[in-house]
Amino acid sequence: MKIRHSGKAGLWLLALALGGCGEYGGRSDGLQGGGSVAARSLEEHFSGKVQPQLDFCRTCHVPGAPGDVENGHDFMLAKDRSRDLDNLRASWERLGRNNPTSRILRMSSGQETPHSGGAPWPVGSAPYKNMEILLKCFENGAGCAALLAGGVDAGTLLPLLAEGHRGGHAWSRYCEGKDDAAALPVSPVALVKPGVNAGKAVYFNAYYKNCHVDAAPEDAAPRTCGDWRGRIERGGVIMKGNGVQGAAGNFIGNYPAAAVIPGFHLTADAYNNMWRSWGLSKRPENYDQLLAARWGVVLGPERNPYPLPGEDPNQTDGGSGQLPTAWTQLREADGRWSGKLASTCHACHSGQVGLPGEAGLPGAIYGTNSLSDIGVIGRDTLFAGYAIGPALTAFTQVRGLGNITNFQIFNAISALVTPANLLPYLLMQTSGGTGSEDPPVWWNYGHRPLKFFDGGMSSDAQRILVSAFTPLGAANPIPLNVNAAFEWIEQHDQDAAAWVLDRRSPKYPEPVDVPLAEQGAVLFHSKDLFALPANAGRERPKGGNGSCASCHGAYSPRFVHDPHYLETPELEGIAGYIVPRDLIGTDPRRVDGNDQEVSRTFEKDWFGYPEQRGTENDCGDQNLDRIRGDRENGYLAPPLYGVWATAPYFHNGSVPNAWEVLKSSDRKPIWRRVSAPNETGLDVVMGFDPSFRRAYDRQKLGWKYEEIPCGVGGAMPYLECDPSDPMKNPLLEQILSVIYANGGLAWNIPNLLQTPLTNAQVEERKIYNTRLYSQDNGGHTFTDALTDAERKAIIEYLKTL
Repeated sequence: MKIRHSGKAGLWLLALALGGCGEYGGRSDGLQGGGSVAARSLEEHFSGKVQPQLDFCRTCHVPGAPGDVENGHDFMLAKDRSRDLDNLRASWERLGRNNPTSRILRMSSGQETPHSGGAPWPVGSAPYKNMEILLKCFENGAGCAALLAGGVDAGTLLPLLAEGHRGGHAWSRYCEGKDDAAALPVSPVALVKPGVNAGKAVYFNAYYKNCHVDAAPEDAAPRTCGDWRGRIERGGVIMKGNGVQGAAGNFIGNYPAAAVIPGFHLTADAYNNMWRSWGLSKRPENYDQLLAARWGVVLGPERNPYPLPGEDPNQTDGGSGQLPTAWTQLREADGRWSGKLASTCHACHSGQVGLPGEAGLPGAIYGTNSLSDIGVIGRDTLFAGYAIGPALTAFTQVRGLGNITNFQIFNAISALVTPANLLPYLLMQTSGGTGSEDPPVWWNYGHRPLKFFDGGMSSDAQRILVSAFTPLGAANPIPLNVNAAFEWIEQHDQDAAAWVLDRRSPKYPEPVDVPLAEQGAVLFHSKDLFALPANAGRERPKGGNGSCASCHGAYSPRFVHDPHYLETPELEGIAGYIVPRDLIGTDPRRVDGNDQEVSRTFEKDWFGYPEQRGTENDCGDQNLDRIRGDRENGYLAPPLYGVWATAPYFHNGSVPNAWEVLKSSDRKPIWRRVSAPNETGLDVVMGFDPSFRRAYDRQKLGWKYEEIPCGVGGAMPYLECDPSDPMKNPLLEQILSVIYANGGLAWNIPNLLQTPLTNAQVEERKIYNTRLYSQDNGGHTFTDALTDAERKAIIEYLKTL
């Protein structure tokens, strides 16, 4: 992200001041400095101790700025700082002088509300004391000299925007330039315990649990920078794939190709010939690119080879073809290439923002997606002989989404191998399906004490992170030996987690309007949305200051270092608030599906660390009644590093851009992202366009799309709707919703009947229909109270994170 200053300084310099105005609840001490020398005159006291703090007010209280409204005219400054003293005196007069305390002080300290700037000068703070002295001098010039001795050095305001790029795990930043022997500090998320940040502007109700108490050395947390680096390096081998020796594949761990049971891998020959099921007459020259587009997977910048038709992989260093990151070629124990291909985590967890040649764009990104169509991957690989294709197909109805963290499926392993768990598992299937979800980004993994959209597990619960690698498809020595498979997970989960935690969010690639972003920083951290008239009567969170930061965490240096926001700056960027289901109002199917029956079943599962059940660090389902206490279940507000690159938004990917997150009336019931242009002349399916230049909406912060009119027909009957009432679900959708809501695996099974067969059916899967089960785009409507100008400022600020 490059920062530029707007040429319209006179217009946007004020924008900065939404920092000192608007309905903001919260305080922003954010000062550096100390010591004090008494001023010799009123003018010296003003210029040295009062005027520097007025720059915070100037962002709003000048002509043309947000404070230039009817109820803000009594306190007005000017762009020209030389007139500040006269303007301040005039404002003091208009506001009733000292009566006995000036309204300037009462509003800026929170004694009188509403004040759009919140309480930047708490009672007793240096800015408050200095302004109080000045205003008393206005009233009693003769006694001013005695008052001046009480002046305090207010220090320097910390910046509103962070220098450089944050994000990434705190340990990775800490270890930059340090020796391997350097001891690691406590991980910031481990500080999020009950009682943390009580009474502060940022609210936590989701707490970290250490799932590795008394763990064996190979599974214990790293202690030094060397340990951390070693784990990241080993984890990268497991997680990245790319055909390296030791890379893992889904359901086969990192066992050599000779140990993989048929049906858990795809041969290179079968992969080379999948074009036959697309309806083509011959293999396209740009087959690798077209397959990646069709599947919505990424061709990464690193070599990831497979043998083309007629090639011997051991004579061509793996082959001349390029696999997407979603697949890797397996090696034999001696390092030879096998010509056998396995799927990886990146079918769901790698995406792309920007094309090669688009300067400043990250391109292929590990840890985000919203591009892939798992159903199409399952369809093609099933026809090519990959036995787990049907399972993949059953995970999704729409491109970019999946039923990924489905506990009803995870628990199946435990139910199959532990007879006592079988009956609870079967009873759990009466719980509703959790439906569609958009895979959460990996780079914020280290900034949340709990993980998954509903905060179901501690972020230290690493077993489930690599559950897709559980080597049940590997023989010699694991012919369906679950205990041995679990042992493999214990040996590798911490390394894999370290690599994921080390991911860093991408920088926004274009210059940012600094004054506007600074305005957004104050709005984001201080504006009490729930105090606005438009939200009157709405339930508000049980803690925090009602701002965006209250839920999503503090990022601005000025607020991160303000003790009214965080107990310690180490909590920067951490989001630990599970917003109650009805307060947030987004689609409830995920929360409802993972009900108490699911939670009780999962706590007995090996992936839920049953050995710590009932202890202080119980790592079972954190939404279980006995663990969560009086906290309501809901959705965990995500950290926002790299948020610009994570569209579409909400846990189910139902909103294509940040503007519509903040303004619900602009959301569309049926929409489709822009597809990449087809320049082949062939009847082939192209995926969503990842080009920043062509397909990214810079103003709304998300992906461009087209609204689909009601009544569009096609192979999928659930696309039909009544033009006179587009939100009325057709009978088929109503029936399916009832089935899905009353059966844990019901979501998956009917989807087998909807496997896309033709290109037309694959194209239909690009359409996002918000009337479908689990795909509602409602909720988060408390931000409707913002003005469009405020939304623009917040969006500009989000670009800096």
